Amino acid sequence: MKRLLLAAVLLAVRAGAAEPMTLAQSESTALSQHPTIRLAEEETRVARLKKSEASRGIWPLLSLKGEITEGVDDAKLNTPDFLEESYGVQLTQPLIQGGRLVRTYKQSKNNYLSVKAKEEKTRQEVLFGARESHWNLVKALHAESIFDTARTDLEKDRKMADELIAKEVISRQVYETMVGQAEQAVLNQEAARAETTSRLWQWTAALGLNEPPPERPPIGIPPTSLEWPSLDECLKEAREVHPDILVQKHTMEAARYGDLAGRGLYYPRLSVNGFYGKSGAAYENEDFEFKEDWQIGAQISQYFGGSSLNASAQDIKTSPKLGQSSRTRSRTYAGSLGIEDSLKTKTEKGEARLAYHQAAEDFRRTDMEVANTVRAAYADWAKARSQARISQSDFAIAKTEYEVSLIKSSNREVPVSERCLTRNRLAQAEVSYIDAQAQLKIAAAALARAIGRPNLIEKELP
Repeated sequence: MKRLLLAAVLLAVRAGAAEPMTLAQSESTALSQHPTIRLAEEETRVARLKKSEASRGIWPLLSLKGEITEGVDDAKLNTPDFLEESYGVQLTQPLIQGGRLVRTYKQSKNNYLSVKAKEEKTRQEVLFGARESHWNLVKALHAESIFDTARTDLEKDRKMADELIAKEVISRQVYETMVGQAEQAVLNQEAARAETTSRLWQWTAALGLNEPPPERPPIGIPPTSLEWPSLDECLKEAREVHPDILVQKHTMEAARYGDLAGRGLYYPRLSVNGFYGKSGAAYENEDFEFKEDWQIGAQISQYFGGSSLNASAQDIKTSPKLGQSSRTRSRTYAGSLGIEDSLKTKTEKGEARLAYHQAAEDFRRTDMEVANTVRAAYADWAKARSQARISQSDFAIAKTEYEVSLIKSSNREVPVSERCLTRNRLAQAEVSYIDAQAQLKIAAAALARAIGRPNLIEKELP
């Protein structure tokens, strides 16, 4: 307990007495600062716009139109100036498209949901990176403090060894052992400092920052629950909520609607358009008057054998087009046969069918990969749990051995070098115990990520 308090004091001094950054604060910083999340959010906004664009195709397209034509007199033709004006509302509405409009919208909607699932996956990856780097940094800081304390203790023993060898109280072998253990403590401390520096920058990158923040995580790893849902429960949960499964599920559904929209190729397409408003036309020496102006039309097309048959009809009532025509009412009927002008459409239908089959296979493979990832993460968590128990026992044994060596060396029952050996073993055992605790935290976070429910550890673990 005293060593832990000392380590906390040293950490506060090193961090400039800044407030420690808890795990929750690390997570919050990563979620707000990491650039990959901002990119994922931007991608989601674009997908939302595409979904809105697809939905717009289902409804009528309205536009307000205005047109003014000013004719200039021509002395050779003896035609005076004239003015034409037309104002109104135009409407275009596809009526029958073989189901393509609705299916295209549903395809776009599922593409949007797929992108949303990708954004969630990115968020979970960033969250796991913050958790993993947090515990690795805590472990490194704690290990450094443990080796600092061990070095201090063994430096005292080394000074005592210098005095005892000078008085010929201890043998050369005992002296060399004590010096060797002190040097080992120095090497352990240097390695721990290098590890802390490395983990600090990994933590900084995981938070999405370019420079380490002034705060540092507090030393100490809270107890981790050794209970967890069964493997079958984890697999069931993963198949329902994992982002990869949701991505492939919505991708497959989007491809299915794309395939269905492609089948609409064989059905006729019908659309109507119309215009209603007021228009007028007059020469400069005539009175200008607005009159009713309208237009209605329909277009129908039918695909067959790579070609297309098209027909259209149009009824127009308008003001005369001065200088062009004096007609105010006309009906037009047209038809055309496109020879193999729809081969591209047929190819696109085949590509849509292939995309659906590929998406179905990707979904099957992803389901298997997610399940195997959960199984592997569950096994890693079980191993980390066992290792935590083993290291806790080893730490307790090393602590007892060190306490016994202190008593025996004081009573000269064992060489004084024995307590130097057991002191280093105690430090190494404590570091191994801290490492095992951190690995258990990371393994729990990895299992939660593999399931696709990062908040699971918040509900199941303290």
